[in-house]
Amino acid sequence: MKLDKENTKQIIKIIIIAVILIAIVLNIGTVWSGIKLFLDILSPFIWGLAIAFILNIFMIFYENKVFVSKKNKHSNSKEKINIKVESKRKRRKRTFCILLSIITIVAIIAIIMVLILPEFYEVIKNLISNIPSYLEDLKDFAIDTTQRVPELNNFIQNINIDTDALREGIMNLSKDVLDVTINQATGLFSNIVNFFIAVIFAVYILANKEQLKIQAKKFIYANFNKEKADDIIKVSRLSRDSFRNFITGQAKEAVILGTLCAIGMFILNIPYALPIGALTALTAFIPIVGAFIGGFVGAVLIVVVSPIKALIFIIFIIVLQQIEGNLIYPHVVGKNMGLPGIWVLVAITIGGSLFGIIGMIVGLPIVAVIYSIVSENIDKKLKEKNIEKIS
Repeated sequence: MKLDKENTKQIIKIIIIAVILIAIVLNIGTVWSGIKLFLDILSPFIWGLAIAFILNIFMIFYENKVFVSKKNKHSNSKEKINIKVESKRKRRKRTFCILLSIITIVAIIAIIMVLILPEFYEVIKNLISNIPSYLEDLKDFAIDTTQRVPELNNFIQNINIDTDALREGIMNLSKDVLDVTINQATGLFSNIVNFFIAVIFAVYILANKEQLKIQAKKFIYANFNKEKADDIIKVSRLSRDSFRNFITGQAKEAVILGTLCAIGMFILNIPYALPIGALTALTAFIPIVGAFIGGFVGAVLIVVVSPIKALIFIIFIIVLQQIEGNLIYPHVVGKNMGLPGIWVLVAITIGGSLFGIIGMIVGLPIVAVIYSIVSENIDKKLKEKNIEKIS
């Protein structure tokens, strides 16, 4: 290989990259701590992007479906529209649609909470009111057991409790609980502040999304050649559409699962059908395992009323989860994303194995993007070889 100026630059780049990678590997702990600190600092803005992405789905619906002006529907190319007035009108419409999108999400969450929280309150109230009877039952059981087993009675009688050590242990425990409470309160305040920053950032993104999109495109085309820039834009669009379809598909699946759960509970005469159906719909946003989480909480609610009905509910939710995991989820979410059911299961399984619940949620849109790119590439190569159909 001839060692010209261009080759020398490439060799220097490779050496620099190799040195950086070696330094990272040798100091992986420090690097990981730095990455975590950096992500913690950026977390309000990362959450802001996520919130903006979800709000944008509602905002587009309101802008394009609900508040479409007649002028836009029947516009005439010869009409002279005052640009300034039109710009103000669009800004007002955008602001109103953003506000309406936020209200919609808050209303959905509030309705679910109104259905769920009162039932939790009743269960806790019943548990507290029944504590005396539970203690009486426990006392009777203890007396009966010690009478049946004299050795146990002798063992209890011979137990010596070190009151000083117990008092010291309680004091230390109280101090630990106080420290944890202070830390949690501090963390909660920090999370609330970060949440408001994230919401403000999301609103700013939505209000200026067209300008931000143009700026991002300028940056990409300025720093990459046209072919590579086109590929980046294409993958970005695929990713956006994939995540949007994933969220809408999850919403459809959640409604179907929650409705089936509530109907099944009504048929089986199981209490708390509506709140548990709403809770199941909410937890269904966690792929596959969401039904189990909703089922566990539901079983805790029902067991206070009737242990037998709680057992029936557990069997019912297991059957429903199998139907949801193998039929409803791959069909509804996969169809919405243009992804075959088998790849939906593969994406969820691999993503869940590697990164847990987050991997399940993020893995599916990523696999959908990869599937789309690979499929398009295969079709392109087949077309180049004049192969139109393979059976």
